[in-house]
Amino acid sequence: MKPQDPKQLRGAGIAFLGAGVAFSAAALAAGQAAFIGVATSFIALGVVFLARSRRG
Repeated sequence: MKPQDPKQLRGAGIAFLGAGVAFSAAALAAGQAAFIGVATSFIALGVVFLARSRRG
């Protein structure tokens, strides 16, 4: 397995965090509880990718 470039991981982490914030805003605007779960998972993935980019 090839190690990932930290710049790519950082970019992916920021993108996932942005998507999580967007889904959170959509959940508040639309009043749909389903978006909360999606937003939480995207934010968690963003944090994981950012942590991996800092470690590598």
